[in-house]
Amino acid sequence: PPFNALNVTPERIEIEFDENIKIKSPSEKVIITPPQRSMPVIRSVGKKAIVELKDELLPNTTYTIDFTDAIADNNEENPIENFVYSFSTGDQLDTLSISGKVLNAQDLEPVTGSYVGIHTNFDDTVFTRVPFERISRTDSRGNFTVRGMAAGKYKVFALADLNRDYKYDNPQEAIAFL
Repeated sequence: PPFNALNVTPERIEIEFDENIKIKSPSEKVIITPPQRSMPVIRSVGKKAIVELKDELLPNTTYTIDFTDAIADNNEENPIENFVYSFSTGDQLDTLSISGKVLNAQDLEPVTGSYVGIHTNFDDTVFTRVPFERISRTDSRGNFTVRGMAAGKYKVFALADLNRDYKYDNPQEAIAFL
């Protein structure tokens, strides 16, 4: 489907560029939100970025695929920074976002590669039982942007998620909240 398409439930997404591309470390760099239980297949073929979704899509939900800096041109390997593709399974595209910076409380240095997620459920232990509703990942400067949000109130969490299940379930995982 085209960018920001409404009322679509694709299993396969193809994004065509004007030159050959490569996708570097898609399992680490590409963030699909809401999170998928089954890891999608993300690859490049010539001028196309291809994403094959394995989970059933939720109804009336905005999906975003944040490629971060994973897509680069094939020859010079110049990355496309902050490239994001969105679509909705309903008749509305949620376009709100929240941005910020995650710092280590001990030394105030930026936290790199930490997941930042949101919950609309305000239960004190929801982050230990339920995966984040929407996610992002911090860059090398600790910055993040969670996209595709609907209007509402949220709790925000940062998580050094060791097993990529988008919930705090291991005492070795560092966690922060706002």
